[in-house]
Amino acid sequence: MTKKHTIPSVPPQTLEQAHELIYKLLERIAELEDRLNQNSGNSSKPPSSNGPGGTPPARPRQRSGKQRGAQPGHKGHRRERHPLDERVTLAPHYPSETCICCGGDMLAHAKPHRVHQVFDLPDVSYFMTEHQLFRATCTRCIHTDEASLPETVSHTQMGTNLLSYIALQSGQYHQSISQIQSQLNQHFGLRFSRGAISEAQGRVSAMLTPTHQAIKHQVQTAPNIHADETRHQRGGERRWMWLALSKVAVCFMTAFGRGQDAARRLLGDVPETSVLVTDQYAGYRFMDNGQRQLCWAHVARNVAAIADSSERTNHPIGARLVLLADTVFRTRHRWENGELEHEQYLRRLRRCRQSWRVQLERGMMLCSSRYRGRCRFLLQDDDMLWTFMADDQVALTNNEAERALRGYVLWRKGSYGVWSQRGELFRQRILSLVETAKRLGRCPQEWLRAVIRACIEKTDYPIPEELCASSHSG
Repeated sequence: MTKKHTIPSVPPQTLEQAHELIYKLLERIAELEDRLNQNSGNSSKPPSSNGPGGTPPARPRQRSGKQRGAQPGHKGHRRERHPLDERVTLAPHYPSETCICCGGDMLAHAKPHRVHQVFDLPDVSYFMTEHQLFRATCTRCIHTDEASLPETVSHTQMGTNLLSYIALQSGQYHQSISQIQSQLNQHFGLRFSRGAISEAQGRVSAMLTPTHQAIKHQVQTAPNIHADETRHQRGGERRWMWLALSKVAVCFMTAFGRGQDAARRLLGDVPETSVLVTDQYAGYRFMDNGQRQLCWAHVARNVAAIADSSERTNHPIGARLVLLADTVFRTRHRWENGELEHEQYLRRLRRCRQSWRVQLERGMMLCSSRYRGRCRFLLQDDDMLWTFMADDQVALTNNEAERALRGYVLWRKGSYGVWSQRGELFRQRILSLVETAKRLGRCPQEWLRAVIRACIEKTDYPIPEELCASSHSG
């Protein structure tokens, strides 16, 4: 919450009161200057908020001396020749039958000396099956009977492929309902109302219920979990979109608030051996310190703000904290690349941790009042900063969750939120399927088609084996 600053109604009467007022005004100026200098490198603001000319200065890095682009000796990548199958049409071209040199007859070679393949898209349309239901009358008792639709036929006007197309245009490609309506008309010649498209999304959402439950269970029982949240709009109400992911699954969930109740509902009963990677948000503090790993990318931005502050007293401590945060990243990367032995890796991290605590303690005493609290909070959360030292599988940052959340943020900006409970459920379920498919290396379209086909034709519901594995496999 923003601190309120009020101008005293009575001007200072004494020199001490004047000095006190000047001191408060200087603090206020420093705070406003720090806020003005915020960018994506020293705060939680996204890079898109930097604006033209507002990009944060890049950290000094030694030049490699190499030119841009491919380096000498780089193996080129070229498109392989497409195999000859039913999709290929051959168009042979021969030279003149008469030699241009002497006028003799030319004999064509059996194989082409060069092939040139041109790819194109077919003319796309739709097909429709009209199910005609007849009546029949008994010739003896005049009883009339009516045929009914087979159970394997969709009871709506949309089939498997059309339903999956509409769902993925929203969930994977972030299109609004109006844009999907336009695409269906432009590409396929199909005309459906916006209400029909919204209803189709609701049908797909109901079909995805078992898939979403399996994804959520897999994430809640995984040994390493990442979590994050962002604002979500439903009508005129501000709500929140939560996300939790494991190695193989991503689960989205909408909630009214951003408190611990929503976090508990998302994460469930986390096993005692699991570790949760998050930012420093207090909504996750119901977890034990030993089960949390704070994102070092967020921490690095926090200490960069100290180094970039307008008050010079903060610069030395901020610069040392930035250097130590960079050292943590560099040490981790060198160990992951095989340049450090495990014991050497841990020994360097222990030295970094000791220096880190020393600098934070100095910051609590020497920094300006605005940043003393930041140093104090970092020192209080020290145990949660170094959980990764006890488990090599724990990540240093929460970047995976932020990358998985990026698609929803783009969708939210383009379609202005949802207006109903049905829309909320559809978003969290289709996003869970799309992002989980990416992590599993599956095609979202094929997976979604299999789910819709199984629901329409009343066959076995497809759940990927990775989501049915034992709890600590992901």
